[in-house]
Amino acid sequence: MTAQTVKQFVVDAYQLVSANSPTVPLYGDDQSKAVQFLNELMQDYSSSGLLTPIAQFANFLVAIGQEFITFGAPDYLPTPNITLGRLSNCQNAWLDLEGVTYPLIIESRNVFFSSYKYNPQVGLPRFAIIVNNTNLTTMRLYPAPSEVFNVNIYGKFEPLPLTLNSDMSTFPNYQLRFLKLALGKELAFYKGRSSAWDEKLEAKLDKAEKDIASASSVNLAIDSSNESYLNGSWRVKAGI
Repeated sequence: MTAQTVKQFVVDAYQLVSANSPTVPLYGDDQSKAVQFLNELMQDYSSSGLLTPIAQFANFLVAIGQEFITFGAPDYLPTPNITLGRLSNCQNAWLDLEGVTYPLIIESRNVFFSSYKYNPQVGLPRFAIIVNNTNLTTMRLYPAPSEVFNVNIYGKFEPLPLTLNSDMSTFPNYQLRFLKLALGKELAFYKGRSSAWDEKLEAKLDKAEKDIASASSVNLAIDSSNESYLNGSWRVKAGI
């Protein structure tokens, strides 16, 4: 089956709330506004990664003493180290060197900066501290690597901005269904047709959102049992 383009996707979303015949073409800035709203929705829904169901794998090298790795879109300046998009949810991170795997503990910025630690430090990285910014995500390795390590990341990345000629082949069908309904709702209010967005469409959107959230691999459990790891034997294991 041929992948649907963003242009075709936008037409489908308009037809959910339009009073025009399906054969009537879009006019004015309707197309560009719809693409703008679609990109805004994807950015909004990927903020936590819950509504971005597909996680990706990334692999890269870090140099000796390199503490920071940035993730973002390739057109962002300065260019991020990893250009898959902003990392919205890091599920697993690990290093490997000469056949040995070293799992990283993903720690929050607040816990990291409120913990007792030596800084700066070089050794075996034990922690990955994630800091989310507007267009970038920064990962800090602590301690900084004392050797060149191969870093592996498994997580969810914010989709890169779409244009009218982009295709939607990278999105699973259940995500397309959700985005089409969500975009239709945005367009209803943009076109002054809020009354066209009725209870039936809202129910469909609600079900689609629940379906996509249930397909997500994000763990919403709160685990604070490792908050003291930065203070104890991990410094010894890291060669500090």
